[in-house]
Amino acid sequence: QAWKGTALQQALNERIAAGVPVGGTSAGLNVLTSFIYSATASKGATSSQALADPFHRTMSFDRDLLSVPQLAGVIGDSHFAARDRMGRDLAFLCRVHAQGWSAAPRGIAVDEQTALLIKPDGQATAVGTGSVYFLQAPGAPEVCSPRLPLTYRNIAAYRIESGAASFSLLSWAGSGGTGYMLSAIQGALSATGGSIY
Repeated sequence: QAWKGTALQQALNERIAAGVPVGGTSAGLNVLTSFIYSATASKGATSSQALADPFHRTMSFDRDLLSVPQLAGVIGDSHFAARDRMGRDLAFLCRVHAQGWSAAPRGIAVDEQTALLIKPDGQATAVGTGSVYFLQAPGAPEVCSPRLPLTYRNIAAYRIESGAASFSLLSWAGSGGTGYMLSAIQGALSATGGSIY
C-alpha cells in the first residue's frame, strides 16, 4: 500500500526490466510474484483458518507491485513447512481463482533457510537446507465461499531440494524432484503418498 504508485516501485521495475537480479525474504518474497498475499490483518493467516474459511479476515490479497516476468501469474509464500502453510496455500489458489486473476492458479512456496534461484530463461534451482514447492490448480475449486470449508481437489505439487533437481517456470515442469497430488476436502488436507510436504 505504501509503495504502489511511487517512484520506488517505478525504479525497482526499471531495474528488473534491465535484468538486474532481485530477491526477497519472507514478505519480500511474497511481493515478487504477480499475486500477493498482503497480510493486512494484525496476524497472518494460518492453514486451519484458511481451510475452514478461505475468506477469513486474515486472507487479504493484492497484485502487481513488481513485474518479474518469470513469476507472472504466480502467488508466493515463505516460511513454508516450518509454519505448516500448505493448507493456506491451497486457499490462496482458491482466492486467486475467485478474484478472476487466473483460471488455473499457480503457487511457489519456499522453506526457511532456503532460496529459489531463477535464471532469465525461467530455469530454477533450490539452494539451502529446505525445499521449494510448485503448486498448480487444475481449474476452479469445488467450494470456495465465505464461511464454508474449502474443497479443492487435485492440486499438482512438485517439490525440489538443493542439488540436481530443477524446475522450469516456462513449461511448469520439474526434473529430479518429487511430484504428487494434494486435495482439500471440506477443509481437510490430504496428499497422495501421505505427507503433504
